[in-house]
Parts: sequence; C-alpha cells; structure tokens
Amino acid sequence: MQKLPGLFTVFAGVVVLSTVNAASATPPSGQFSSTEYGRAQQGANAKVVAPSGRDVDSSTYTVAPGGDTGWRTGPGTTALAVTKGALKVEQAEGCASRDLAAGSALVLSPGEFRLHNAGQEPVELLANFTGLPHGGGTPLVDGPADPAPACSGFAAAAAPNGISTAKSFRGDPSPYFRQAHAGHGGGSANDAYPTKELTVQAGKDAFMTTIEIQPGFSTGWFTHTEHVAILTKGTWAFYGDRDGKCQIVEEYHAGDAWVHDVHRHLGAVQGNEPVEITLFGFNLRHGEPMPVFGSNPDHFDFTQAPPADCPTQLR
Repeated sequence: MQKLPGLFTVFAGVVVLSTVNAASATPPSGQFSSTEYGRAQQGANAKVVAPSGRDVDSSTYTVAPGGDTGWRTGPGTTALAVTKGALKVEQAEGCASRDLAAGSALVLSPGEFRLHNAGQEPVELLANFTGLPHGGGTPLVDGPADPAPACSGFAAAAAPNGISTAKSFRGDPSPYFRQAHAGHGGGSANDAYPTKELTVQAGKDAFMTTIEIQPGFSTGWFTHTEHVAILTKGTWAFYGDRDGKCQIVEEYHAGDAWVHDVHRHLGAVQGNEPVEITLFGFNLRHGEPMPVFGSNPDHFDFTQAPPADCPTQLR
C-alpha cells in the first residue's frame, strides 16, 4: 500500500500530458490525496457483471500462512488481485484449481470458490465483489463457510481461519442504474437496465485506490478505464451533455456506488464536505507498479475537450 501524503493541488495546464487535445482540454483543479493499495496483471479476458439492486464491495485482505476462506459462494463476480505471496484458488465449477502469484489478477464467475494460502509468507489480496445482498457483512470474513463441492482432490471441508481485512468499502449501485444515460448502456436519459458489464482484458492491470477530494475540486473533462467506484463520504456529481444541454447526469451520496466503462464526462465535489471515493479499476497498461495518478493517461486521460453542448468554463 502506498499513501501519497498530504494534499496535492492541480491547476489547469499542469496535468495535460498529451498535445492531442491540449488546446481545448480542461484539466483538474483543486486538492486531493490518494492511497494506492496496489495493482496486478489480469491473466485472462473476463467480464465483471454488476446487477441492479445488489451491493458491491472492495476490500483489502491479509491471508496468513495456512489461512483459508473456506468454501464461499459469490453471488456475482469476484475480482482478485494478489500483491504479495501466492494464493491457491479452487472453484466448484469444473473442479478447477490454480495458483495466483503476486502480481497476478483473476475474475471469478458467480459460484462457489475457496482461497487458501499454502505458502510460508502472508498473502496480501485486493478483491472486488458484485451481486451482494444489501447490508451484509464483509465478504470472505463474515458468516459461515459453505459445504465443499463434490470434487475429487478437494478437501471435504475447510474451516475459515487466518484471513483478515484492513480496509473494506461497500456501496449500493442502485442510484447508478436509475440514472442510466447514453454512454452507460442505458441509451438515453432515464432508461433503466438490470445489469452492467465491464470488459476486462488479459495482460492489463487491475488496481485499487482510495481518493480523498476536497471541496471545490473538479476533474475537468476526462475519460477513464473501466472501474467500480464506491463513495463513502460527501456528495459527488458527473456532468455531461444530455438533450442538447450540459447538466448533471449522475449524482451520488455516501453509501452509493457506480459501475463505469470508458467514456467522457466531468466530475466535481458538491457542497462543502470532502469526498472519499474508492476505485477498483481494470485495464491499465501493464508496467512497473506505480501510483494510478502517476499512470496517466492509462486510467485517467485529462486531455479531453468538452462536448459541443457544454461550455469550456464548466470545470
């Protein structure tokens, strides 16, 4: 985990990293701080699927040597990113077993799975879960384990032990689905839809980070790669062009979440309270581990010009 200490102030003109749209770009302005939990390379193409009416959760875990989650049922997809050690992953579907080494990431389809540390050093793990019931406990830690599947070579039973969580963030994406609009799969304003899919590409990186953003902050017009976001403090809004006007197209409050694919918009703090957002993101270009904010424009591309229906002074 890497914490970028203190507050960083960004101004128009300093964060533009490309000349493509530099003349008309509106880079971020204001203050933020960021805690980076790590990143890992996705081993296979996959889909992260988030249904409406169910929670999402992003958490950091430590699995002690010999630690075990027991068998667990993921009602939605489970994204795993190992940043230290080696984790054994078993799945009931296909009676599959694999080792996930440090620096590796994997998305599990809904179903029964077990995570186990058979090594001699602790495993550090980042995980994102979708399809969770509202208001439940922390995945992998709370609640009893499930019975083991009938798979040859798998333990008949596995008692949960030796797994703890340091950070856990949970949110409800229902407001996101109610605010569906063009660019998010809804097609037009206020079209509801039941699920959101994010395409995860093999060879690229998954990451997790928490950003604390101060009142008055604006992203400027930007694009980003796919991510699941959870808002734990404050009020945040996205602006976009809709129906020939520039307006708020999404607004979120503490406890809300959203599931975004690649598109252009502007984000800003609403009100006088700081905002805290935790991102579990996908499809960063693979490379040396570095802060997400040092990876521009892999995740955040601040070189975007405003839409035609939005004035450049909106920032």
